[in-house]
Amino acid sequence: MKPLLTSIALATSLLAVPVSAKEKPPVFVEAKPVKDSKAAVTINPAKAYVYVRTPNAMPLHFVRIPSADDQAAYEKLKAAAFVEAREDYEKALKKYERDLALSKQSSGLKKPKKPVEPTEANFQFLSFGQLANFTVGTFNRFQSKGGSSYLHEVTPGTYRIYGQVDPLLGFGVCYCMGSVTFEANAGQVTDLGSVGPDPANSEPPEKGDSSSPRFAANAFAWTPVDGETAIDPRLAALTRVPADFRAAGKTPNYMGIAISRIPAISGVIGYERDKIVDLKAQNGTALAEAASQ
Repeated sequence: MKPLLTSIALATSLLAVPVSAKEKPPVFVEAKPVKDSKAAVTINPAKAYVYVRTPNAMPLHFVRIPSADDQAAYEKLKAAAFVEAREDYEKALKKYERDLALSKQSSGLKKPKKPVEPTEANFQFLSFGQLANFTVGTFNRFQSKGGSSYLHEVTPGTYRIYGQVDPLLGFGVCYCMGSVTFEANAGQVTDLGSVGPDPANSEPPEKGDSSSPRFAANAFAWTPVDGETAIDPRLAALTRVPADFRAAGKTPNYMGIAISRIPAISGVIGYERDKIVDLKAQNGTALAEAASQ
């Protein structure tokens, strides 16, 4: 819990400091829930919206995949933080040298510890995903009677489903060993489908198979939208598109929580023991080969 809160505090402090005196700090993701209301939903055409159905109140965490502009802004922020770290080091080094000289003059003074010089190799900085993310739930459900759902307004872009976790609470499970990404485009609702119990992961892992990551009975399956998926009437007048899920590789567990992977999604992602299988790419290749024959 402590490392997680430290990371959140560090992220907040970094974004509160401009890259230079004349520049505003970058904001990679802005997100807010659309709260439950009887009225039909109206949207901001400059924003994207994500919609997901859940069996109950639960947190879901998403991280943004950086665009070229995002990456450039991130590298600039990292470089500025490195310069600041170097400046802090120079101040600490001068203090160390003064304290060292004093300790040599008096046998009763403890020898100070020399500060570690920050270099490109040892400089630690938050990953882009720790600065560009949003969490759906546990509160602010869009629908909470006769079912459960969340609707969030977010910055348009590409996102990865990071896992079932609320960073502020500091517990949950990350899909670090495999997940999916999707595009959330401006002016429309990206429908992520439904989250529900996963029968395939309800049993204990196979004996001797360490490549079967699970989170006890809390493994949930993702069911994409199809023609029979019900839609909330308050969204009926909006442009709503099914999420185009794409298999994504492994990612660091920067929250220090339980590690798992998103359960297999038919036609999207599967697994061969600990290997991620991009089913959508395989299907595309098979169709291309069939068309060329």
